[in-house]
Amino acid sequence: MPASAFTRGLAWLRQRVAVQEALHERRQLLDRPWEEDLLHWHRDGDTWQLHGEHAPPADGRRRSTTADGWCPGSIPRSRPPGDQD
Repeated sequence: MPASAFTRGLAWLRQRVAVQEALHERRQLLDRPWEEDLLHWHRDGDTWQLHGEHAPPADGRRRSTTADGWCPGSIPRSRPPGDQD
């Protein structure tokens, strides 16, 4: 039995809300670049990598990553012109 238009619309709306929440989490992290220095696990494809240098506060709040493991350290950084390896 095919899904009703209401069911499809509700699924579409839920997906859009999830995307907006993920983008909001990423924006919050980009606005707090100093938290990148706190130890955290970052999802890199199918593997996890440890980033950071300092222990995070023991208040239990997640820092440096989104709920799905994204962190600002995963963004490729551009190099200044003329900077060669």
